[in-house]
Amino acid sequence: MGQVFDGILKRRSIRKYKNQEIPQDKLKKVLEAANWAPSNGNSQPWRFIVTKGEYVDKVCNVFYNWAKDYIPNAPYIPKEQVLGMLKYAENFGGAPVHIIVTHEIFEDEMKTKEALMAASAAIQNLCLAAWEEGLGTVWIGGYVLHAEDTREILQLSENQEIAGIIPIGYPDENPVPPERIDLNQKVEWLGF
Repeated sequence: MGQVFDGILKRRSIRKYKNQEIPQDKLKKVLEAANWAPSNGNSQPWRFIVTKGEYVDKVCNVFYNWAKDYIPNAPYIPKEQVLGMLKYAENFGGAPVHIIVTHEIFEDEMKTKEALMAASAAIQNLCLAAWEEGLGTVWIGGYVLHAEDTREILQLSENQEIAGIIPIGYPDENPVPPERIDLNQKVEWLGF
């Protein structure tokens, strides 16, 4: 099996991190991989905001203040998982650094969608490169990306939108692989 395929199969979403600094050269390597993502017309519409310390704490606070009301009342969350999810919501598992991936917003809706697709490809590259560097990541989406408080903390311009918040650090867990829906149920072959 090739290295890329190996990384794809072995990378996991990490929700518990060691309290350990990440050398800046590792972060730069991961960012370099993200920056080599494909984009429509080589537009490269992404930007990266790397945060730690008070910025990480503030963004986690935005998420936790929302989650403490939402998680206990969400009908799809099993009651036995509520406490663990709330603990995770406090600080995204203790990741010391967050990489926020943004993309441009355009007047043309199609260009904005293409920018989001490109930023998503950058996130995938970032997560795979982090795994290769012995680091763990998880892709955070949902409420915290769209909250005005998050935008203010990160000092986003009006033409920036968050594609994902990526907590990153040394993993303090080794999750089992999640089940996958059989590929045959997801593929349609036309003209073969």
